[in-house]
Amino acid sequence: MTYSRRRAPSTTSMDLTSTAILLATCVFFLIGLTTMTGSLLLGTLGCLGLAAAMTTSIKMVGLDHH
Repeated sequence: MTYSRRRAPSTTSMDLTSTAILLATCVFFLIGLTTMTGSLLLGTLGCLGLAAAMTTSIKMVGLDHH
């Protein structure tokens, strides 16, 4: 019988590729929204909302576990 350690439920683990895609998407979204609206505050809030939505959807689908 093989013993495998299980991670605590509060521990989040995402691979480097997913993190890079998340960051690149947020940066492009921030630049585009700031350029279109002319407001850095609105761009930042939109970027934070996008990051929260992407992180939540990754966790809901279960892609954060190896």
